Amino acid sequence: MIGKRFPIVLMLEPLHACNLTCTGCGRIREYESSITERVPLDECLLAVDECGAPVVSICGGEPLMYPQIGELVAAILKRNRYIYLCTNGMFIKKRLREFQPDPRFYFNVHLDGMEKTHDLCVERPGVFREAIEGIKAAKAAGFQVCTNTTVYKETDMREIEELFEYLRQFHVDGHQIAPAYGYSRC
Repeated sequence: MIGKRFPIVLMLEPLHACNLTCTGCGRIREYESSITERVPLDECLLAVDECGAPVVSICGGEPLMYPQIGELVAAILKRNRYIYLCTNGMFIKKRLREFQPDPRFYFNVHLDGMEKTHDLCVERPGVFREAIEGIKAAKAAGFQVCTNTTVYKETDMREIEELFEYLRQFHVDGHQIAPAYGYSRC
């Protein structure tokens, strides 16, 4: 493999729309002209086939707002790929029946801290609790769940440790941490 390059993860965004306006997300500003557009299911699967990456991160906006998300996940799993479905967790309970547990499939739930901090970051009270309810429902149904936490320069890392300890009771399968990026407000 020396001298060869190949994709490891396909970042598949079937839509840009989201039900939240998170502080750290530049999506609303950057994708204002295409926020209502959706990539057709067949085009999403063509991208998966063309890329050939073993891991597909289904992200966006909020992928659980994509009407064919269950079909998309099932078709990608049939292609023997691993999937991280990146979500704010608010629609997991509502759409859970569209999925089947699979060792290659993870719900990747975004949590930026404990309840007060997270709800402040996503600019809506109650989101943390809904995400936790989604995590509990997914775990009870046999799904793998990991979390994704954005760390800002103001983040108290003791709170992140507290978050991970809190999530232990739900048997969360793993955690991802990402740095916050600045977006220009042109």
